[in-house]
Amino acid sequence: MKDNKINATIAIATVIGAVLMLLSLSFAIGKWSFGQSRYHLLIKFPNASGISANSVVKYAGANVGRVSEIRLIPRAEQTQDPDTRLYNAVEVVAEINTNVEVGQDTTATIKQDGLGISAMYILLSPGGDHTSKPLADGSILQGHMPYDLTSLVQPAGEALEKAKSLINQLQPIMTRLDSLSTKMDTELPPLIDHADKFLQDGDSVMTNLDSPESRERINNVLASLRVASENLKVVSSNAKAFTATIADKPWRVFWGGSTVKAPPEADVLKSNAVIPLTPDVDVNGVTSRKNTPPTPSPSPSASPSPAKPATQIN
Repeated sequence: MKDNKINATIAIATVIGAVLMLLSLSFAIGKWSFGQSRYHLLIKFPNASGISANSVVKYAGANVGRVSEIRLIPRAEQTQDPDTRLYNAVEVVAEINTNVEVGQDTTATIKQDGLGISAMYILLSPGGDHTSKPLADGSILQGHMPYDLTSLVQPAGEALEKAKSLINQLQPIMTRLDSLSTKMDTELPPLIDHADKFLQDGDSVMTNLDSPESRERINNVLASLRVASENLKVVSSNAKAFTATIADKPWRVFWGGSTVKAPPEADVLKSNAVIPLTPDVDVNGVTSRKNTPPTPSPSPSASPSPAKPATQIN
């Protein structure tokens, strides 16, 4: 009899524990609210991937409800999202606690804490208009789709493949640069030493040129070069005149006659430009008359004939 009482007590305790666990589990997953009233918001999404029944609904980061149902919208009843220009294909029914007022300027977005680890939830973000009226039961909100990280995976993979191909193409160039660097390590130090020695020699030369004796020697050399250049100008002027005389009629050098006169030496030294040659003069002091026909002489014959030009050796 005593054993039966013990068994009955254990059975009753087990049943009570199971009921309590069932009630706790139902409360935890949001099936029951134990008398807490809620109102419903209809949130339309073009795509509600990651959201399922009993997903958490947060308002400004705090839990305010859950998703009670997800329904597909018939094609004929689908409306267009003004932001993405996509048609809303899913309607999410969210149960919101009545003590939470959701304004008309609230936006609904699918969020996830972390990178693909935690569960997704619907975040209700209040707008900037604090005077907006609260939404009533059955109000409709336009939802915003989450940014799909998988859309980044494929472009990232393609970018990695292109980067790998680029690295393979750059490998020969890197090899050549490495060999060039090795060659520069071996050949550049001697060049640097020579350059350093050259600079030191240049410094010593500049130091020597800066002394009074060096400046005096340089001035003497410049003076000698000036005298030589002036003599060369005079000689070149005379040579030019002589060349012009020989080029016109070479026999005038031996038999006399007019010659090309060279410019005066003073004019040559003063001028920085080419001085033209003067007209021909006779070496005997008589100015030559070029291209002047002689005066014709009368002929004793009856019929006059043109006089022949007199022969003149210039």
